[in-house]
Amino acid sequence: MARIKYYHLNIEDVFSKLDSGPDGISKEEAANRLSNYGKNELESVKPRPKILKFLDQFHDMMVIILIISAIVSGTLAVINHETLVDSCAILLIVVINALLGFFQEQRADNAIDALSKMQGSFSKVRRGGEVVEIPSSDIVPGDVLILEAGDSVPADTRIISQAMLKVNESALTGESEAVDKDTNALRQDIPLSERKNMVFAGTTVVNGRAEVIACETGMNTQVGIIADSLATVKKEITPLEQKINSVGKVLTGIIVVIIVIMLVVGIIRGRSLLENFMLAISLAVAAIPEGLTAVITVIMSIGVGEMAKKRAVIRKMSSIETLGSTDIICSDKTGTITKNQMQIIEIYSDGKIQSAEHLMDNGSPSHLAAVMALANDAEKNHQKYLGDPTEIALYECLERYFSVDGFRDKNPRMGELPFDSERKMMTAVNKIDQRKGDGFLISTKGSLDAVLEKCTMILKNGKQLALTAEEKSAIISEEGKESSKAYRVLAYAYKESKNFPKIDSSLETDLVFLGFSSMRDAPRPDVKRAICTCKTAGIKPVMITGDSLSTATAVARDVGILEQDSEATLGSVLDDKTDTELIKIVQQYTVYARVSPANKMQIVNAWKELGKVVAMTGDGVNDAPALKAADVGIGMGITGTEVAKAEAGVILMNDSFSTIVTAIREGRRVFDNIRGVLVYLLTGNLAEVVVVFTMTMFDGFGIFTPLQLLYINLITDSVPAIMLAFEDESDDIMSRPSRRKNETFFTPFLVSRIAISAILKTTATLLMLFLFGSTAAFFTLVLLEIIYAYTCRNLKQPIWKNKKQNKKLNISSLILVAIQIVVFFTPLSSVFGLDTLEPVTVLASVGVVLLIFILDETSKLLVSKIRDYTRR
Repeated sequence: MARIKYYHLNIEDVFSKLDSGPDGISKEEAANRLSNYGKNELESVKPRPKILKFLDQFHDMMVIILIISAIVSGTLAVINHETLVDSCAILLIVVINALLGFFQEQRADNAIDALSKMQGSFSKVRRGGEVVEIPSSDIVPGDVLILEAGDSVPADTRIISQAMLKVNESALTGESEAVDKDTNALRQDIPLSERKNMVFAGTTVVNGRAEVIACETGMNTQVGIIADSLATVKKEITPLEQKINSVGKVLTGIIVVIIVIMLVVGIIRGRSLLENFMLAISLAVAAIPEGLTAVITVIMSIGVGEMAKKRAVIRKMSSIETLGSTDIICSDKTGTITKNQMQIIEIYSDGKIQSAEHLMDNGSPSHLAAVMALANDAEKNHQKYLGDPTEIALYECLERYFSVDGFRDKNPRMGELPFDSERKMMTAVNKIDQRKGDGFLISTKGSLDAVLEKCTMILKNGKQLALTAEEKSAIISEEGKESSKAYRVLAYAYKESKNFPKIDSSLETDLVFLGFSSMRDAPRPDVKRAICTCKTAGIKPVMITGDSLSTATAVARDVGILEQDSEATLGSVLDDKTDTELIKIVQQYTVYARVSPANKMQIVNAWKELGKVVAMTGDGVNDAPALKAADVGIGMGITGTEVAKAEAGVILMNDSFSTIVTAIREGRRVFDNIRGVLVYLLTGNLAEVVVVFTMTMFDGFGIFTPLQLLYINLITDSVPAIMLAFEDESDDIMSRPSRRKNETFFTPFLVSRIAISAILKTTATLLMLFLFGSTAAFFTLVLLEIIYAYTCRNLKQPIWKNKKQNKKLNISSLILVAIQIVVFFTPLSSVFGLDTLEPVTVLASVGVVLLIFILDETSKLLVSKIRDYTRR
């Protein structure tokens, strides 16, 4: 069914279509319509049951292999009347890992829920001619609503009548400036931002009042249409999840190949099926880093905690690493790059551009300051400003120099001509402070062309002079320069009268021109530095805004996003473009103005097609589809709508672009630490696999038991791995390019590091095995794992070049050494099936471990030189 275009209709036709009138509908009819149309609410997504969230933690190939190994091990133990220590240990670590992941995601969801909870809103409605206040969720089509400054609009409505109505529609259209509204029917099909006779759900009244009639409610509103479209946006797995999955696939392949070879060898050598199963379990335990997923979860949790301190809430742990992979940041302008707060930047008075300080004249408000204060409807109540954002900006600027309210009290308003979109002016009549003489001050504020047209004189250096054509031309020229900087210009004029004037058009004649103010939504002070950091880090910032092209261009140039004006364009250039054309277009532009929700989706998807990791920021309902489509959506915690927050993976509690850059820095640190942990764990497991496999070739000579291997993987390996999560960022972390989206962990550099270290570990362990036996080999492997954590602190530089310290790793290493003394040199050794170690064996083992450590650290220099040479 086609939607009715209410903005095309006269108000009488709207009443007819909705079977309503100026007095609204009756309470009985409202009840019937509520039953037919449903609540005026957006349909919420049913939360996923907690049990399913917990089971999601087991969707991992390595976890599945471990569970199978535990089952097989347990079954064989029962058959052979042995203990279930091995199988229980494997299952325990699987469950602990699942619980860690579940509780962290649940905690993040709870934090967002607490952030989003709001009391239900109420609206004033005229029903049967009587004004009543009802829950906004009970509004139905045909209801007549009364809107005032500060009200949130609860439904899509057609304006019946209005007085000085201005509405902030940024949440829906992206337009930062409040929009003047009227009641005139519009005959053409036009975008939302130009439907001046409509007021939409999710927007806010900032000035004036109006009576409106509800046309669409709930999911039929423009907000609802956007929310409904989110169901069609497919959410992809994150780069971290892709990389972890690739690790699982590689390990699975290695395990399968080795087990097949081992079974073939076992059959040739005549081993029983039971022996082959036990060896297979040993190999599976040796090959899989049981603590990997748990350690990564811990590292991500630490990163989440660090980001919370820096004013960012991470909803899903993997989002922080995705931020670290970001290539493109598509950012809104208002509130993120700018302060979302109009500010007076300059004033024009006495024939020149000056700073706002010149609003004062020898400690008293100048004529210009007086008019700015009196021709102004903004108010301050309990430290909260009320009124139009532009007038609030004037009020805030003036109160830095004098008490605006006190000044108004001394010069009370006696009459006014309200702002009119045709006149483009407003005029106030105030009784002059009796201490300064009798009479009335007539203060006018409006657009420069409208005010100048009404002026015959100009005030210069305290003297009223004739306003010549040359003077007007000079003023217009200065205004043009200010407009080119995307400043919003407001002009001011006045005249005095001994008697109370007639409140009609004669008020705005024969005025004395005072000057104009230049204001804009200024950039946040830290954004320019953050943009520079992005570019150094190989990240491309892109501004996407609903504002005008001139405003967007000026702000983008100020903060460093825009280098050439040719890189800025309107969102409409994306309309009706093919995928191939879009890919070419997005690489040309860094600024998009007057964009629609569809344009935002096009930009995000085009960059993703180019293989880039895209972060999208947004606060409005119109941003939600793009937030969901991006690799990581970043919502605004202060100005963000609930729809936008629900689709974001990261919530900025201060709405600042610089916090995004901080999150990217933290994301890169997290990835570096995960990579170090991965190398640490995989190197140890690869060495274990080769050692165990070699032992099987010698008919199981000195083979490590599953319990011994679990002890290494879960205790000796996991503790240092977790401590590596606290490693500080490297000095070059924000001066190197972003990682490729499809890049795996197994880069040539990492493969070489793993291979070299694994060969050294394997050689040392087998040497001790054949010289001193399996206990000596096990002791050596344990010491190698403890000291190897220091090698993985920095995979590129040897330890003597790393000036930073990891105190937590130092302490944990000392504790682990103490644990090894207990395990190897007390009766506890019998639990692990260990023999007594002789002093000479211990010394030999320590000597071998130190030699391997020195060789491993030295190899970093060789690998780095090879990498530099191959890149020439």
